[in-house]
This record gives sequence, structure tokens and C-alpha cells, in this order.
Amino acid sequence: MLTRREFISVPLLYLLARNLEAFAGDTPEVFPQGVASGDPTQDSVVLWTRIEPKVHESMKRDLVLEISTKPDFSEVVQVRVPADRINPSRDYTVRLTIDGLKPGGTYYYRFVYADVPSLTGRFKTLPVGSPEEFRFAFITCQNYADGYYSAFRHISQEDVGFVVHLGDQIYEKIYGPPRVPGRDLNLPSGGKIALTLEDYLYLYRTYLSDKDYQLARAMHPFIYIWDDHEYANDYSYDYEGGYYLLPGHPFYRKKVQSLALRRIAIQAWLTYTPAKVKVDLDSRDPLKWITIYRDFKVGDLLHLICTDERSYRTPQPCNRRYADPGCPEQRKTSMLGKEQKAWFFRKLEEKGYHWKVWANEVQFVQGRVNGLFGSLDAWDGYAGEREEIIRFLESKAIDNLVIISGDRHAGLVAEVPDKFEGDYQKVLAMEFMTPALSSISAAEATWWRDYGVSSHVEFAQVEKNQNPWTKYLEHKIWGYSVLTLTKDRAVGEMFSVDKYKKDAEKERAVRAVYERGKRITLL
Repeated sequence: MLTRREFISVPLLYLLARNLEAFAGDTPEVFPQGVASGDPTQDSVVLWTRIEPKVHESMKRDLVLEISTKPDFSEVVQVRVPADRINPSRDYTVRLTIDGLKPGGTYYYRFVYADVPSLTGRFKTLPVGSPEEFRFAFITCQNYADGYYSAFRHISQEDVGFVVHLGDQIYEKIYGPPRVPGRDLNLPSGGKIALTLEDYLYLYRTYLSDKDYQLARAMHPFIYIWDDHEYANDYSYDYEGGYYLLPGHPFYRKKVQSLALRRIAIQAWLTYTPAKVKVDLDSRDPLKWITIYRDFKVGDLLHLICTDERSYRTPQPCNRRYADPGCPEQRKTSMLGKEQKAWFFRKLEEKGYHWKVWANEVQFVQGRVNGLFGSLDAWDGYAGEREEIIRFLESKAIDNLVIISGDRHAGLVAEVPDKFEGDYQKVLAMEFMTPALSSISAAEATWWRDYGVSSHVEFAQVEKNQNPWTKYLEHKIWGYSVLTLTKDRAVGEMFSVDKYKKDAEKERAVRAVYERGKRITLL
């Protein structure tokens, strides 16, 4: 039987069989951010929506959730959410964990408030047993002001089991005027960087006002991890001081303000993200406030391992981040932290799955151009720990790993070699980096000049030449990616969707085929 728990205490759950009349018309005034599902398992899912505050304050009605295995809702299960549970403390959002579902099932759901239904959502539970094939999409970096979300419209039409969001769901800073019309942002505090809870909530509300984004969240369950902009750019943890360092931020090296902002950012993320994570904001240890690293299992075909590469990382080495020759500190830094790394290695070593997929926010393979590392904020700045991971894969004979990554605002496909110097002998994994969905790329910036090249095109070519494990690299691209897994191979597809067009079509940019332990084939 379907059950509910965790965030809302529902007094009544009952099964009805009835015919529902169709409600006509679009009703954004009641459900302005749409509906969403997240963190699917074999028998559960998290469902989410938000009620327009003015509507609820004027009516004070209960909210009804309807779930059905039939798209016409001819048979439904209803869950009633009391009116007093919809309030400003949650920014009028509702999040429910529904249990008791059947593995591998397709379900339809909608919320009804004062006889007005939301957009109909759909989700699939994860299968058990030995599925022959499984597909999922993955995305990253969706600055609202930098472009339109046409990619989300195409994602909504994909036949996938879920969507993995690799982070930068919002950007806490307004970097300049919007790059396309109609994407203005005005923080309630009046500044250019989020400093209050209302600032962060405003950003989530505004990003989710986009109809294409709403449609994708309605059609597929999302699995969210974060990168840095859900809190502050390039942040790290000062273990000695017990607080987060926020480079270039008004609260840099200000412990009280940094930790207060951290709480605010966590609260806002939880309010708008349909995720099932461990939260303990009463802990005296900031590292225990929230735990978002977690894993998902799709029969014996896929074990998805999601890590948090921001919350526990030590500062970037040498007090530098970009276009840097590097320094010995790269061998001593940690991105995962002690506890998460132990958990990560345990999950990598679990047997019984044809494929392991690591949801990894930042570039894993080395990217050095003309003697300079592209980013010490990525794994190049944490080379010692990266080496530890590579040696672990070798020692445990793990050859079924695909690393999905983002953050760089580029499309990249690479072989993960046994070593980054000289000719490598083994391919340990495939890294498939999805481009930004909308955020600014090297094709729109000029930072490539720091590397002594004449254009982003030359930069990509030089990087491939000097880093032979990198097989594909493109900067002038935005969109999303899809990974298709069968028992004997993993196929990554990257789709380009022009962020400057509201009705942009998709084009496949690259298709990469990886068979465990073998060289990648690009098609």
C-alpha cells in the first residue's frame, strides 16, 4: 500500500475508484513552480509542489495529492495535507515521501487545491532483477540569466528513468545583465549576491518559474547533488577554524556570517529540492548539518554513487585556483573528506552490478595546457586524492566505472588512464562531462588567453594534444547528456541545444561507446 512519511503527517489515506472531470485552463496562480518528483527507489519517491502564498492565505484549504497507475486517474490514491502544514516556514512548499510502490512501475500524480489541479506529473520507480537496458539524463550549470531552458523541454521528452542534476541548480550571484531578454534577476536584498534566506528562496522560485524546467521536473524524477553556487562560489572548509571559506565573497574569513549563510543555503535547497537526505541542523559540527552523498541501485545493471565534492573539501592548493602551474600542496588536499571517502570506496567495491556510475561534480581527468592547469578547483587541485582513487580502482580490478561530471561549462569525453604522465597502458573508466545547460562558456569568455592560445577552439585542440586521454572537447555547446547502459557497454550521448533560442531544437554533438576496460569509440 502507498504510504507517506517524513515531512508531512497526513491524517488520512484512502483508496478511491472514480472518474475525474478534466479541469480546463492553465493555473499558474495556484502552482507557480509546478510539481516535481525525486530520489526514486524500487518502492518509494519524493513528491513536491508549492502553493501560491496569496491563494493559500486567502483560502486556507487542505491540499490533496492524487497518485495513479493510470494517466486518466480513473483509479487514485489520495493523500490529504492539512492547510496548516502549508506555511511561510517552508515557503508554502510541500514535500512528501511516498512508500509502498511497485518496482519498475510508472505512476502519475497531481496536486489539487480548492478543486484546481496542478500539472500532471509522472515518475518511474527503479526496477529490480536484471534489466536489459536503462537510460538516464544528466545536466549541470543552469544560470537563469545566461540563457533559455529549451534543453529542459527536450529532456521532458526523453525516455529516461531519472535525471541526475550535477549541481549549480541556481547561481547565488548576479554576474551582469541577462544574456537573453526576459531573464532579469533582482534580489530582494537589493544587492548582486545572495545574503539572506529570502534572496536564496527568490532565486529558486524564479528559476522554477520557467515552464520548460517545470515540464522536465514533472515528467521525470530528479536526483540532485549540488556544486558550489547553491551556497557560494568555490567554497571550501577550514578544518582548523571550523567554518567555510568563501573566496571573493563579502563573508570571506568571517566565521559567524559564513556559517549563518551556510544554514540559509541549506534551508533554501531543502525547500525546493525533492531529495531524501540526512539533515541535522542542530549539530554543533557544520559538517553534520546535511549529508547529501547517497546511492541508487537499478537491479543488477547500475549502481549510481553520488558524492558531495564541496562540503568536505580542503581549500584549493597554493591559494590559487585557475591557470596555475600547480604546487606540491596538490598532493595533500582532499575533496571528499575522510568519512565520505571511506563510504565512497565501500560503495565502489560492492559487488553484483554490471556498471558503477559516479555522479562527480567536477572534471576528474588532468587538464594541463601549456604548463598550466585549467582549474585547481577541480580534481587537478586534489591530485593526491585522485591518485588514491586510481590506485584503488586498479587494486580492486574495478573496470566497470563511468564518471559523469559537469561544472566546466564544456562537453568532454575522456579515458581515465592508469597514469597522467607519459603513455598510459590501461583505461580504468570513462569520464563523460555534460556541458552547461545555459551558463556562460569559454566560447563567450576570454580566459583562454591566459594559456597563450588565440581562441577557445585552439585551446581545445591544444588540450587534447597535450592530454591524450581527452578524446572530445567542445566549449561552444550547451545542452544535456544521456547515458544508456546494457550489460556489456555504456553509451554516452551529448545533445547540443542553443540557449539563445526559446524553441531551439537538439542536435547530437557526440556519441561515445565504452566497453569495460577498453578504449572509447567516438561516433
